[in-house]
Amino acid sequence: MSTPDFGPAQGYDEQQPVVLLLDTSDSMGRPAESPRIDELNDALARWFDGEQTTPRLRARVEVCLITFDSRVRVFDPGQGLLVPVEQATADRLFVPVHRMRPPRLRASGLTRMTEAVETALDLARDRYRTLQDRRVPVRRPFLWVLTDGAPSDAHGHRMDPAALAGTARKVRLGEEQGHFVLQAIGVRGADLELLQALAPKAALMLEHLNFGQILDILFQSSDRVTPDKAAADIHREMADQVKRQERLRLLEEKYQ
Repeated sequence: MSTPDFGPAQGYDEQQPVVLLLDTSDSMGRPAESPRIDELNDALARWFDGEQTTPRLRARVEVCLITFDSRVRVFDPGQGLLVPVEQATADRLFVPVHRMRPPRLRASGLTRMTEAVETALDLARDRYRTLQDRRVPVRRPFLWVLTDGAPSDAHGHRMDPAALAGTARKVRLGEEQGHFVLQAIGVRGADLELLQALAPKAALMLEHLNFGQILDILFQSSDRVTPDKAAADIHREMADQVKRQERLRLLEEKYQ
């Protein structure tokens, strides 16, 4: 059994859906002299040009991009546009990693992170079921949130940790039931308290790594993880990998 993008001839039996949730709120436009959104755009362009991906990742991993600011939108590769999820063709939102050509992102608006996470949960669950129905061997989807801020409500106010409880419960139950694995990554300016409220075991601050290094760590994790590993173990491995990366960074700085 094969799909238009994947098949046994590629030499890898399992497919791995990945959803990247990218913060495009106003704070990503700072600092003015070197906006974080520019760094993110450059990292995405470099990563998805194919040079960073191994043959196994190119054959196995398929990617869906979601952005969140005052709106939650999903990238429709067929149109080459970010659109509201209800305006997208669901079956073409996930594309092989080497065929992803991300749009140029712009920073504006609020940080509607909870809506983005819940959209991602639905898309990942639907894609997992679709591949199963097609009899394609599939691993649990990975969901990766990258943010430099704090989840905000519809008025732009920082959400209280208690307001994240409903979304956090869906994340916890989905991981316990083996439906997906979610990792929340904070860069400079991110609110670690709220990230931990959303994903207590999966929130990491990566203030000293650039977006390209972060993408490397995330995609490498999808390559190393065995299908039957518990989500908690995956989160511990990710934390250990980040610590090793930080030690290497400090050593490089010391001996430069």
